Amino acid sequence: MALTGLHVVCGYAGSQSQRHTSQALFGKISWSEAPASGVTSTNAAPQSSDIAGDAIFRINAAADSWVSIGPTPNATAGTRFMVRAGADYDVYAQQGYKLQWIAA
Repeated sequence: MALTGLHVVCGYAGSQSQRHTSQALFGKISWSEAPASGVTSTNAAPQSSDIAGDAIFRINAAADSWVSIGPTPNATAGTRFMVRAGADYDVYAQQGYKLQWIAA
């Protein structure tokens, strides 16, 4: 099935063991979601930890999109950034941050 809209996956960078030798790969996955345009994600970034580090949102969109992250994201009138179609964007997310997007 082809991607329509936008997909976000939340996880952590690197391994949870041997963190001092970890590569910057996407590691432990917490959740994934494909919220509708203008709708805030139901899931939020989990707490950071000494083992896993800080959570990351990996975002991919079917079309150019404006994306906002935060406790109450607003992709229409709030702080936002452009996600180009077909590219992965990684953004660190503080605990409790959610995501909202609209088409560009």
